[in-house]
Amino acid sequence: MGAAKPTDTPLPPQGAANPATPIPVPPPNSSGDELPPPPTSSLNLVELSFGTVCGICAGVFVKKGAKMLAFCFGGVFVLLQYFSSISIVRVDWTRMGSRFENLFYTTDAVTGARRPPSVASLWRWLVDFLTADFQPRASFIAGFALGLRVG
Repeated sequence: MGAAKPTDTPLPPQGAANPATPIPVPPPNSSGDELPPPPTSSLNLVELSFGTVCGICAGVFVKKGAKMLAFCFGGVFVLLQYFSSISIVRVDWTRMGSRFENLFYTTDAVTGARRPPSVASLWRWLVDFLTADFQPRASFIAGFALGLRVG
């Protein structure tokens, strides 16, 4: 009894799919009712609003543009470093840093200290810029976040 018969088929390993084995289909209900419909998605592609569509498009555009801009600035930096290493150009990085600070840092009105931009301040600026005079702001922001995720 303990030995396997030669006609027995070995079981496939745990988690492996066996294409020769048919998938069992559950029998229909005895009352003749069909199974309930699958749950609906929370995102209905037919009912997307104008603000959501604009937000998705703007999110994809901003994400692709940011990648392209980062690629270009990174390439310029690497090229300048290379030219500097072979003594073709001399780059004054201290002056470049001070110009960056003059352009992007903000001065605190109370203490007078200079603060660098934060991710939250850049996000607020971008959302305020993109939604100026745009009525469906909430659906735009939701679509914009989705566009950043998708793009």
